[in-house]
Amino acid sequence: MPLLKNKPFALAKAPEDLKPEEKVWMVRFTDEVFRSYDREYLERINLYRQRVWKCKATGKMHLSFEEALVSEHQASEKSHKFPTEFMEYVLRLVQFSMLNLNDLVTMIYERLKDYFLEGEELHGRKEDGVCPCKILEIITSNGSCCYKLGWLDKSRKVISTSTEDPKTLIRKKLPFSRDLLKLFIKESTSQNNPWVVHHKLAMEHGISTEPPEEFREKEFKTNKADSKRTAEMENANAPMSKKKKRNQNADQVQESSQVIQEESPKVVRIEYPIDDELVKPSEDDPIFSERPTPSLHFIIPMENVGDLLMVWDFCSSFAKVLHLSPFSLEDFENAIVYEGISDLILELHSAILKLLISDQGEYYALTQQKKRKEMIASTNWTEYLCDFVELEKGTSSTDHIKMIKRGQYYKLSICVKLEILRGLVNWALSTDAVKGTLEVYISETKALVAAKREEDLEEVRKRREDKQLKEMTSDNDNSVQQNGVSECTSLHSFDSECSCEQTKDMQRDVNMETPALNETHHLGISGSKRDILASRRAMMKQALEAKIAMEKEKEASRLVELKKLREERHAREKEAKERKMKEQRQEKFDLEMEKRFIRTDALGKDRHHNCYWFFQREGRLFIESEDHKEWSFYASNEELDGLMGSLNPKGVRELNLQMQLQKHYSKICAAFQKRLKQMARSKEMSQNVVSDTPVLRRSVRVSVLPEDKKLPPFLGYVNKWK
Repeated sequence: MPLLKNKPFALAKAPEDLKPEEKVWMVRFTDEVFRSYDREYLERINLYRQRVWKCKATGKMHLSFEEALVSEHQASEKSHKFPTEFMEYVLRLVQFSMLNLNDLVTMIYERLKDYFLEGEELHGRKEDGVCPCKILEIITSNGSCCYKLGWLDKSRKVISTSTEDPKTLIRKKLPFSRDLLKLFIKESTSQNNPWVVHHKLAMEHGISTEPPEEFREKEFKTNKADSKRTAEMENANAPMSKKKKRNQNADQVQESSQVIQEESPKVVRIEYPIDDELVKPSEDDPIFSERPTPSLHFIIPMENVGDLLMVWDFCSSFAKVLHLSPFSLEDFENAIVYEGISDLILELHSAILKLLISDQGEYYALTQQKKRKEMIASTNWTEYLCDFVELEKGTSSTDHIKMIKRGQYYKLSICVKLEILRGLVNWALSTDAVKGTLEVYISETKALVAAKREEDLEEVRKRREDKQLKEMTSDNDNSVQQNGVSECTSLHSFDSECSCEQTKDMQRDVNMETPALNETHHLGISGSKRDILASRRAMMKQALEAKIAMEKEKEASRLVELKKLREERHAREKEAKERKMKEQRQEKFDLEMEKRFIRTDALGKDRHHNCYWFFQREGRLFIESEDHKEWSFYASNEELDGLMGSLNPKGVRELNLQMQLQKHYSKICAAFQKRLKQMARSKEMSQNVVSDTPVLRRSVRVSVLPEDKKLPPFLGYVNKWK
């Protein structure tokens, strides 16, 4: 059983009063049964999923409960491989040993270096060399030991016996490793200090389960300590002082409160996302839209849709390697169903068969053996196809080959046609041309990803440097602004102080000179009046200069604000330009990655394990059922929005699917619109053809419309990449 905090973990017992019709929750790997989902079952599941468990057998840590169980099971299976002839000897050395595990393993290894056991197979020296043998019996007499050996042949059977000295025996190495010995010791013991072998295993090998005398003395001492502890507890029941009684009551109250807290039901907080099947509706859930019903409209049988998509995706992805012009999925589906030979089917088979011949493999050898012409044309392509079917089936007498040879390929069932094409694709994937293309794509993809990573790192570094530079400039501007403000305030205070002092001096002079003016007024002396006028002019000049300085300061602050606004506008424009360039680089990167297409991966799964597929060159979102037997699709933006609105992000699978749909939303919508436009255009063209057809007088023998007026698109296919 896995360990939690280095201690065994007890499983929950099943309720005793369960009724047969009662619904319960059961843990798959422990068979524990719970009645409550949120309070018991989910709490236990969350505990089992945490990486806090330890494998008891191997000591591996940071595992989930199920991983620890698997590790213990594997270790148990491995420990059963321990040689049976060594079990009794090893268990006797392990029983009641006080050594730690590493020292115990080392001690056993040292003991077994020069000690041989009955039933052990090893090698012994004989007159004609070293031969394999088996120890049949250990013979001891007068303190000496010799071995009765059985000499073995190649089939490990005893062919002769002899008694030999231990010096003639050769053991190259022990038949078990140190790790296997450790596992065997852990699996065979119930405790490790001292080591105690399981009772059943000890009785099976005749090993004593009675502890030695030293352990008995130790047990007696522990019993004595326990009796002393009980005596102290009895003394504690004697009358005590008020202070001790008060402390004891406080401790009891604290313990009782802790017990009440432990017994009170805990509110389990579920950490989403969890497995989709465990998600239950709750009050805080948003209103999910109803999932739209996907379309099941396929021309071919449902069980063949997967093969159809696989063949078409291969041809679209490796069109340049095959020298085959791309074609739509609808055209390919119509060509498969068509009861005749279309140019699309002919070119498709010819392109893959040419690829197999150019690879010069097994199929090329078969064509050379049958002396086929090197050029595949519309007249002989069925011969090459018969050779391929014969090579794959291993026989040339199948009904399919006979029908193809008679020129009745179109009479084959859809299942057989797609089976042949699937075989051709599987062979084409193993050719050097496809493998080389894949290797080139992979290397180029790695280079693109590395370059993109370097660009991202350079952008992050540049952004960090700009941020540091901006912080430095802002600090400098603040310090300069603070210094300028302090200087301006000091200048203003100094000017105001000077003006106040000057006015005070002028008033004092005026007050002192007033009597003199009164005395000299009648004499006509006007010198002091001119001084007063001069001082007034000086004061007015200073006030004017202060006003001009204030206006200059306001203008400077306004210019600073304008500069700041201009810099912010430039920064926004620069950021928008960088964002646009980043988007353009991302679009270019995505375009280059699409050119180096390797394979199509599913977008994700919903809670019912339905798989969602989107192909780059097809305007539909395909849905594959869990059993891979049913296919359906969405083909409009409304259906896509309804699907995304019905996904519950609390589930792991639907959360991942929702993220992938959001990531490729614009691409999928563009593909939907493109397909709808093509369908509308083709419908309009067909209507125009019908309406523009003139009513001509024709005889009964020529009552058919011209061929080019009624050909469907798949019959007008032309391979432009030959």
